Amino acid sequence: MKVFLPLVPLLVCLAACQSTPATPAATADAAPTLPKQEQTNLASAKPAGQPEHIEWSMLTVNGQPHQELTTALLKRQLGQPDSIAKGAVECGSMLESLNKLDGAEGDFWYYGRTAYEVSGTQAILASFDVTTGKFEGKLGSLLLNQHTTLEDVRRIFPVSAKQADVPATGRPGHVMSLPFYFKGVPEDASLNLIFKNGRLQEVEFFTPC
Repeated sequence: MKVFLPLVPLLVCLAACQSTPATPAATADAAPTLPKQEQTNLASAKPAGQPEHIEWSMLTVNGQPHQELTTALLKRQLGQPDSIAKGAVECGSMLESLNKLDGAEGDFWYYGRTAYEVSGTQAILASFDVTTGKFEGKLGSLLLNQHTTLEDVRRIFPVSAKQADVPATGRPGHVMSLPFYFKGVPEDASLNLIFKNGRLQEVEFFTPC
């Protein structure tokens, strides 16, 4: 009997191994499944993507920031306007002097298809024609000139560029809008880019009435 005693523990161990079902290693590593309601709550808690927008500080026109200037300086730079639309600026002005006066109206001075808002001795660029080569904007790293295409803009602002995939309502060409922010705070203004046949034609500063 003493000869067989060392074999007993070994036989017991083998029997125990045969009676225990094997467990796949993947089961131990699998993450616990969340209840459906908890999964929904986590999904809704994810922050939404920030909308595309631009800051005023990103933009220059002919190397200068977009800001008011005197009519005297404007005439020195561009000469007398080709035409003047008296009282055409009834609301939505970018001129601080007009916004402070209820019922005040401003004029549009036109140099070709480029327009300036004018009130008294103050003026500000309202829109500029890029096709002549006289005006060029720069928005961050993006140039806004006669060579700019919709695809150039789409690479930087893919969501906003989708607006220009269909013709604009009530105006020729295709239009996309980029809302302006000032130091992270949204403003009631936007930069409209107007395209024709996929190429930039005009840049417009828009403020609603």
